[in-house]
Order: sequence, then C-alpha cells, then structure tokens
Amino acid sequence: MLNPFTYICQHTVLGGFVKNVKIVTIESDFGAGKKGAKLGPQSLLKELPNDLLKNIPIEVVNTSEQPLNNESVFALNIDAVLYTENKAVETIENIFNEGNIPFIISGDHSNGLAAISAYKNCFPENRLGVIWIDAHADLHTPYTSPSGNLHGMPLAAALGLTDQLNTKNNVDKETISKWREMIELGSKSISPKLLPSDLVFIDLRDLEVEEINGLAVLNIKHYTPLNRKAIGIKNIIEDTIQHLSHCHHILVSFDVDSLDPSISSGTGTPVPDGLNKEDAIELLSTFLKLPNLCAFEITEINPILDRFKPMEIEAASIIETCFKNSGFLN
Repeated sequence: MLNPFTYICQHTVLGGFVKNVKIVTIESDFGAGKKGAKLGPQSLLKELPNDLLKNIPIEVVNTSEQPLNNESVFALNIDAVLYTENKAVETIENIFNEGNIPFIISGDHSNGLAAISAYKNCFPENRLGVIWIDAHADLHTPYTSPSGNLHGMPLAAALGLTDQLNTKNNVDKETISKWREMIELGSKSISPKLLPSDLVFIDLRDLEVEEINGLAVLNIKHYTPLNRKAIGIKNIIEDTIQHLSHCHHILVSFDVDSLDPSISSGTGTPVPDGLNKEDAIELLSTFLKLPNLCAFEITEINPILDRFKPMEIEAASIIETCFKNSGFLN
C-alpha cells in the first residue's frame, strides 16, 4: 500500500493536491549556551495572525519537566536533549504517517535532528535533501566542540560523524555512548540519516577550523555571504534546487541567526553580514513552493535577548509574507 505522505507528494507534483500542514512546537533550549529559546515557539505563534493559522492543528513537545544533565563537558545536557529529541521524533513521525507536512517551530537548533530522524524512520530507503539556512554549520561533535553545546552538533549526528579530523577533546566513554544514541536517534537506529551530497548550507559565515575541514573533506555544498553578493540570491536558489534534484523530498531548516543582527539580535549566536529581510523572504517563499517539500522548521528565536527589535516580531513578519507568497498553508 502506498504511504499516504508519498501519495500527497506525488500528486502535488502533478498539481491539484493540497498539502495538509500541522504545527509542531519543540519548546526546549537544552542544547543552547544561552537560555530563553524555549520561549521562542509560543512567542512566534502569538505574533502570527490568527487568520493565517486558523484550523491548523498544533502539537506541543514540552519538556520543561526534564532535568538538566551537565556531567559531560563535551556534550552538555545530552540526556535532556535525547529525551526531547525522542519525543519530537515520535510526534513528527506520526504527522508524516498521517500524510501531513510539519511546520516545526523549535527552541534551539539541536532539535533540528528530530525531523531528519523521523523522516528516515518513515522512509528509510529515500534520499532526503536538507537545506540548512544558518550562520553556523552545526557540524561539531563532542570530539571537536569548543563549547559542548549540542545546538552546534545536529548535522554531525545526522551525518553519522564520530571521531573527526583535528579531534581535540578527550571524550569520556559515557559521552561516546550518548553520542552514539544521538547518531542512531529514532526507532530504526538508522545512521547515517543524511548524505553529504544531499545537504546545502546557505549563508554560512561563522565556522571553527574543524568545521571548515569537515566541509572540505565531505565536499558539502555551501554558500557564504560572499557568494550571495557575487552571484545573487536567485542563483543560489536555482543552484540549490538543482543540486538536490535527485532527492525524494526536501526539508528546510531556517535558523534566524542567518538574518543580519541589524534586523534583530534576539537569537543566541547572532553574526554580522547576514541575510536581509528581502533575501530571506525570496529564499523561503521559493523553497516553500517546492512540490516535494516534506518539512519546514524555524528555530533559535530567543525573546529575552532583544526587546528593542524583538526577533519573534521580525520573524513573524517574514514567515507571514512567505506563507502568503507560497500558498504553504492553503
């Protein structure tokens, strides 16, 4: 029997099939160095117009009761992150199996592993294309991370990375075991969940040497602000879509720190020279129209870090425009 989600995507390609969207909020910031991102999902929802979200079901992954675990200095709070991720995977997997597309609003970007893991549980033989719009590569592991914050590691886990080039941390056995759980997240323990050739970064600009080496060794396609200024956002969009044209489905993850801090600094790790609002809207509006889009995520809104230009207001303005431009919720 054809999986209903596959049916929807196939018929969307042919035209005339309406995508059904469910909202998922992952209200956790266990993976971040600064607290407050767990407030981001609800803050964003409050700023989005009611008429835009009417009749759209909302599933909440709330993990406020989960205690922190700071024992591993190279993977801070990894028990809490694993707890959160497992709950999120189950929620998103159910949405896929219902034939729906999740619009995920997550706290910190460690939660970005959940949708990738849920997809592979549902479609283990498929190639998933991931568009990661972010100032950071999130390719660290416990072996390389300078901070131990897991929001810098979700793609390393998805790619199944363990001991990388330029390993610099003497990682203990318990952390190695927990990292293996991250890599094998999901009921089917699939690893790797993502191939380097199926990943594209957009607007990377804050990297450590280990991540720079990883990008080169794995030959991962990526665009920096220099690329954006040289060839323009339209060419980046076209090249990205072409590069991932072999993939069955596409997942888009939008970290708000990809935006320039002049828009808002209400995110944990703002970096200068980011996207302006016009480029962000063009990127997301186009990607949201992709007929094989399977999930869209926005993450790292931290309402307590900028009250002069609140990120949730700026992000809501961008998302509202993109949804209307693309017909994503229609």
